[in-house]
Amino acid sequence: MNTNTITGILLAGGKSKRMGTEKGMIPLGECMLYQYPLRVLESFTDTILISTCKPLEIPEKYEQVCDEIPGIGPMGGLYTCLKQSQSELNMVLPYDLPMVNSDLFRHLLRYTNDFDVVIPAAEPGKQEPLCGIYKKSALTAMKEMIDEENYAIHQLLPRVRSRVLVMDPSLPFYHEMLFSNVNTQADLAGILPMMR
Repeated sequence: MNTNTITGILLAGGKSKRMGTEKGMIPLGECMLYQYPLRVLESFTDTILISTCKPLEIPEKYEQVCDEIPGIGPMGGLYTCLKQSQSELNMVLPYDLPMVNSDLFRHLLRYTNDFDVVIPAAEPGKQEPLCGIYKKSALTAMKEMIDEENYAIHQLLPRVRSRVLVMDPSLPFYHEMLFSNVNTQADLAGILPMMR
């Protein structure tokens, strides 16, 4: 395993029930929704895995990976992609977070030497476990949780060396909508003015 590289993991396995259509492919500003977080990952690596069990017709030719263990939510996608990754460091983003930026991940990277998982929190107690950096060393604890039928990713944190970084408004990359996700047409309408 090459520990000097980073793999990007784009979590695109949501069912988009509240949106009523495949939300990742919805136009948002000059791009489709999924392309905003994808571009963040591309700013660090050209090795990217897209976690989805439904083939997405996207122009980027990245490998699409279906969950090894179906029906367990984001845990299944993250676990499968971490297993498949050839990198110790893995940047994880869901495909419905268009406001996350590269500077956030540069901030998280500063803490990876001493931790298996580094994630942000919008405010104390409001963790963003699907947005962060995961090392392959977290796989053992993830497998234990899956065996226990515990699929809540935030409950992984006390089982590994983890760091939660609360986002302070004084950080230069901070934005009050940094972690705003797009699940509904109302979410889409609310975030669209920011993308122009």
